[in-house]
Amino acid sequence: MVRRSVPRADKGGEGLMFVAFGQSLDAFEAQLRRMAGQEDGILDGLFRFSHPVSGSYFWCPPVKDGKLDISVLEI
Repeated sequence: MVRRSVPRADKGGEGLMFVAFGQSLDAFEAQLRRMAGQEDGILDGLFRFSHPVSGSYFWCPPVKDGKLDISVLEI
């Protein structure tokens, strides 16, 4: 997984936008559970001065030989 944070600001406020890229959603789920303290009860230090507002997952299917390869969906 590759994760980046980007500062943002608009009329509604300011904050950090986190963007991550990975091969599967498993790594994202594990990281979010850990950050929220679901495994050990310890919240991520980021939550001392901020709080999550929203979140989304986007999936980009792989391309093989110039065509979409949706074989992982097994349909």
